Amino acid sequence: MRKRAVLTGGAGFVGSHLAERLLAQGVDVVCLDNFVTGSADNVAHLQGHDGFRLMKVDVSDYISIPGTVDYVLHFASPASPIDYAELPIQTLKVGSLGTLHTLGLAKEKGARYLLASTSETYGDPLVHPQPENYWGNVNPVGPRACYDEAKRFAEALTVSYRKMHGVNTAIMRIFNTYGPRMRPNDGRAIPNFVTQALSGAPMTVQGDGSQTRSLCHVDDLVDGALRLLFSDLAGPVNVGNPHEMTILELAELIRELTGSTSPLEFVDRPTDDPSQRQPDITLARTELHWEPAVDVVTGLTKTISWFRDRAADDQPTFSPAALNPGNATQRRHKVAVIGTGYVGAVTSTCLAFLGHDVCGLDSDSARAGQLNNGQAPFVEPGLPEILKATLSSGRLAFTDDPAEALSDAEFVFLCVGTPPGPDGSPDLAQLESAIQSLAPYLRPNVVIVNKSTVPVGSGNWTRTILEDALEGNRELSFHVVSNPEFLREGCAIDDFLYPDRIVLGGSSEDVTRVAELYQPVLDQSFEAGRREVHPALITTELASAEMIKYAANAFLATKISFANEMAQMCELFGADVRQVLPAIGADHRVGNAFLNPGVGWGGSCFGKDVAALISSSQEYGYTPSMLQATVGINTAQRESAVRKLQRELHMLKGRRIALLGLTFKPGTDDLRDAPALDIARRLLAVGAVVSAFDPVVKSLPDEFAAIRLTRDVYEAADRVDAVVVTTEWPEFRAIDPDSLRRAMRGNLVVDGRNCLPEHSFAGSGLRLVGFGW
Repeated sequence: MRKRAVLTGGAGFVGSHLAERLLAQGVDVVCLDNFVTGSADNVAHLQGHDGFRLMKVDVSDYISIPGTVDYVLHFASPASPIDYAELPIQTLKVGSLGTLHTLGLAKEKGARYLLASTSETYGDPLVHPQPENYWGNVNPVGPRACYDEAKRFAEALTVSYRKMHGVNTAIMRIFNTYGPRMRPNDGRAIPNFVTQALSGAPMTVQGDGSQTRSLCHVDDLVDGALRLLFSDLAGPVNVGNPHEMTILELAELIRELTGSTSPLEFVDRPTDDPSQRQPDITLARTELHWEPAVDVVTGLTKTISWFRDRAADDQPTFSPAALNPGNATQRRHKVAVIGTGYVGAVTSTCLAFLGHDVCGLDSDSARAGQLNNGQAPFVEPGLPEILKATLSSGRLAFTDDPAEALSDAEFVFLCVGTPPGPDGSPDLAQLESAIQSLAPYLRPNVVIVNKSTVPVGSGNWTRTILEDALEGNRELSFHVVSNPEFLREGCAIDDFLYPDRIVLGGSSEDVTRVAELYQPVLDQSFEAGRREVHPALITTELASAEMIKYAANAFLATKISFANEMAQMCELFGADVRQVLPAIGADHRVGNAFLNPGVGWGGSCFGKDVAALISSSQEYGYTPSMLQATVGINTAQRESAVRKLQRELHMLKGRRIALLGLTFKPGTDDLRDAPALDIARRLLAVGAVVSAFDPVVKSLPDEFAAIRLTRDVYEAADRVDAVVVTTEWPEFRAIDPDSLRRAMRGNLVVDGRNCLPEHSFAGSGLRLVGFGW
């Protein structure tokens, strides 16, 4: 039976990484968080995992968890000076009452208990480095006291429960930890310096910068935490990196690694700011056989890359907890959305959330009923919550009755599929049928808004089809606007509500009417709006708007294929693409986004849209050779994954191969044109035996019936000769190499997304093979 852990603060920076690693090691996770400093987005990618459950809970209140619990990990607490200065009472309560309640849960369940304490219990230390038996130099009434004393009390309470109640407890003292998912504005040195350096703002060094810190990458910290959790050691145990550096040295290093020209600006140093910080990790080394493996340059480089990608993507996080649909003050409009697939369901739900009255129309009554019951028909983080909230507001409904949806609609959005035909050109049969079905129900002066991806010139085609369908009603006026969608699966709600741009094509008057629908987004005036987001409204002619969607996807696909071309060359020349591409992306004219080598792109958009552009161009006598090469390189990358297996294993017939990840990208259950399935098809064709694990995929099309779907990574790897990572689900980065090696018969791991931490595999007996190195 699988073990089960309760993790408080599980949606925070450290907690989210812990949740990933626990799941990867076969431990189910109940994640508790009140989202004061954590975010549901940190664990959104885990929501489809069978063993993961997220609950909004304040552990300062009584908690009750039904069923068995094997581990309780108490990681809830504000953890940066800026947070606990604003939330002193909450900080004290989570350290006292929260510790009391979680210890009570561990006592009730007979669970192993791990307390996340802190190096702040040493205060401004008079002993250097700090061993666990040092009592500290803490100001109990100073500005940091709420955090320091909360953790000191938590340690005392934990020791008392061990002594008086026999609870199997452990205490970990965490030193300065950093890595992906830190909040840019959390006030700590590394996110401050990185965001300032990337933006070109002055880098604010407190005091003269001579105070020291010891920086531990989050991967190392999580490794230490789990070693302590799975041991019999009670602690306290220092878990941190003994490599000490001054704040000034840190600022200069980050400036160098980012290539920034930001000046250093010296500001006042806060009261009670520790002058020195360095852990003595003798106990961790001798008892847990743990020490940090990620050096500061490598760790900071990865962290900077994460912050840079975050800035490039400009993805403000949408929090379902903040839902209050319809709070915008703009005029409400009546909108019909034809088609409730991926684009249609998201468009319907988000427009209703903005305050409009929306009815989604689908000929499939079962699909309409499912949506009316608040059930999202596909995996999309945040959609179930916003769907239920908007349905309850009374402004959103779904139907299979055209008259109900269309008769009083001021705007009709076309969101039906345009799949590629045999020659790559879009099949417009569904769209034509939808347009013709509108005619009997339209009100005068209605605006037809085309969000379906259609060939350039389809705006005129739409007008003609509708005019012919209105043969008996020539007096009815209508307008056509192109509004291409730029929704990425896995973050579609963010993309709709916090877009880079909204593109509208058509006459000036018609475009102005449609822009009014989006005014809450343009102004960010809705309930969960973000002041720092400033979407651009781009208005064009019809044909240009239609071309923008194709051009955008063609460029992104080409950028990935370029990265893969460079990866192939790096393998030939003995270079490391993991060093080459970040250096290219550091140029602001290029950017890091989509410079990702591996098994290539997939999904419903890139291939279809590039094929449509090629097909349309050839109709006009032009062959876009660069786009043809983009497709060719992408196909070759999938073949390359199989060639790597053949090079290492030679004959593949009868070999057992495990594929980790089946969807074309993380955060979705979409299998369309997924590289994993193409690779699986090739492996099955040569006689390989294929197993697979994906966090959200529970079934496959009939042609892949031979693939053995499993419940986790290690079951998929059972007795296999090789493992291939084909989708970069974040939890795969937390795979335990030793457990993986024990499960496998062979020792080959092909990292098809260059996402696995190479240092973790050192000494594991596994051979890690990537793309471009």
